[in-house]
Amino acid sequence: MVLKLEQLQLNYLLAVSGGMDSMILCDLFLKQNLKFSVAHCNFQLRGEDSLLDEQFVRSWCNKHAIRFFVQRFDTNKYAIQHNQSIQVAARELRYAYFNKLIEDEKFDAIATAHHQDDNIETTLFHFFRGTGIKGLTGIPYKNESIVRPILHVKRSEILSYTKEHNIAYRQDISNLKQDYTRNKIRLSIIPNLEENFPTLKQNIAHNIERFNQVYLIYQQQIETYKKMLIEKRGKDFYIPILKLKLLQAQETILYEILKPFEFSYQQACQVLQLTERQSGTHIDTAQYRAIRHRNFIVITELESTASEQILITADATHIVTADFTLQIKQVDAAGFKLNPSILECHVDANELEYPLLLRKWRQGDYMYPFGMTKKKKVARIMIDAKIPLHEKEHIWVLESNQKIIWIIGLKTDNRFRIKSQTQTIVSFSI
Repeated sequence: MVLKLEQLQLNYLLAVSGGMDSMILCDLFLKQNLKFSVAHCNFQLRGEDSLLDEQFVRSWCNKHAIRFFVQRFDTNKYAIQHNQSIQVAARELRYAYFNKLIEDEKFDAIATAHHQDDNIETTLFHFFRGTGIKGLTGIPYKNESIVRPILHVKRSEILSYTKEHNIAYRQDISNLKQDYTRNKIRLSIIPNLEENFPTLKQNIAHNIERFNQVYLIYQQQIETYKKMLIEKRGKDFYIPILKLKLLQAQETILYEILKPFEFSYQQACQVLQLTERQSGTHIDTAQYRAIRHRNFIVITELESTASEQILITADATHIVTADFTLQIKQVDAAGFKLNPSILECHVDANELEYPLLLRKWRQGDYMYPFGMTKKKKVARIMIDAKIPLHEKEHIWVLESNQKIIWIIGLKTDNRFRIKSQTQTIVSFSI
């Protein structure tokens, strides 16, 4: 089995779960005397098994004198906080950790153990979801700092190598359950299709190679259309309707033009319908608006929307929104002098749970105004403060673990007040 690497002399960080695929990757790197370290993510999703996986990888590294890095995650909590599936949450946590290791430890690249069967399953997953031609190109061998040296290797070859070289590994029993879509594709859909198409995997693997070449040609043509159709005026982008109507495959071309502005294919088709409507009609995404304006479709950035949400980490010092800049700093409570101002909020650092969330207020929001023990709705607070109707859409709140800390520029919550025992204060100001 041969590793596919453009440069052998780099300092690699191997992503190792302890499963068969990643342990073979370790074995190949070790036997070829390549420079590498190992990183393991413990997502703490399988109880004691997760801990045993971590111990297994650690022991292998100790045995072969390989640098070992490990990070434990509260994946369930992260998924709930970000309204994500476990799979998406784990992926975000994993690659954020790997990228931090690359930066801190000066690794040249991350190597993962994705193989050809993973690539086939991913391509089918994309096809069934309808992700377009890009999804049919599968998993790339190289993507920024990530390399996949055994992407060309079949699972059957991995199984043979494991037996021949007596590779020890950990079995993740969750991979044998059909709880997740990818598992269903691997365990059920592909075997059923192979009954009628015995060369299914081989054919898909060849198609992936062809789709990658087709996609290169496709992208070159799309760039030509973008140069032809997009005119930037200040912060806005103008698309001439008459030029667009002269083209074939208008939906696909317009979708590729609008994709960087977060329009889906269905929304791009709705934008195309604007070409037959009167000026002023529009289609919105979370951050952008497509407007029919005379003979143009104009793409403009929305200043703010009710759905805007900004996560604030413990090390953040400032956050920029469409309406203000939030400054953040920590100060010692000893000798702190409070300067009462509606533009500032000072709270007990010990009461905060990160990440904080900065967002627009919503109907139903409530807080405990400073000095009060009873809750009060944010809408009522704004009425009492005589906030004009047109200004209410610009009101933001800062929250910690679903508790409002501050209605920006109005009220601080009593639950986060500075107390006599407070040691560290976090100050927010606009």
